[in-house]
Amino acid sequence: MALRQPRAFSDLVLAPAQRADLIVDVTGPVGFDMPTRQAPYRLAELSVSGENTDRQSGPLPTLAAPDLPAPGAPSQHLTLTMMGGAMGGRHGGANIWSFNDVSDLPQEPFAAIERGETVRITFVNDTAFPHGIHLHGHHFYELAADDSLGDLRDTTLVAAGQSRDVLCVFDNPGRWLIHCHMLSHAIGGMRTWVEVT
Repeated sequence: MALRQPRAFSDLVLAPAQRADLIVDVTGPVGFDMPTRQAPYRLAELSVSGENTDRQSGPLPTLAAPDLPAPGAPSQHLTLTMMGGAMGGRHGGANIWSFNDVSDLPQEPFAAIERGETVRITFVNDTAFPHGIHLHGHHFYELAADDSLGDLRDTTLVAAGQSRDVLCVFDNPGRWLIHCHMLSHAIGGMRTWVEVT
């Protein structure tokens, strides 16, 4: 989703399922790295040659704000705890990973939500791995430490041993998957769903 104003950055970290559109002035080589435990692994490198004669000289127009309902006071506060993994995470699920002690898609939804309801969700990562948690059918605001609205996303990266609070207006009726977008984690048990009626 479009930012309200441009943001300076030097590194951009994206979890699986996160996307970014960038408008940049490329003045030298650009590298794309995947972090690993040993060192960054270079995925791609773009070199620079020639000159852009069509460069826009003035400020770029801002993108339109998303046409989404503004969140109200949350009517529910849910907690979704990521559990398991190869690093000794014990949990009650029957697979490698689980959400709230349940592996794989449960028969009953993680939450039943009425259309238009604003819900606060705390994603708790009780594992030794980062997880990119993706919500289908909706966008949510990441919340800052002071509860102010942060970035609008459909996937949030939660570091090992950390938690992240989000605020979502569930305005799209249906049964919607929530899962880790490290797909081996999802197939290993880290998936659930919500029902919006």
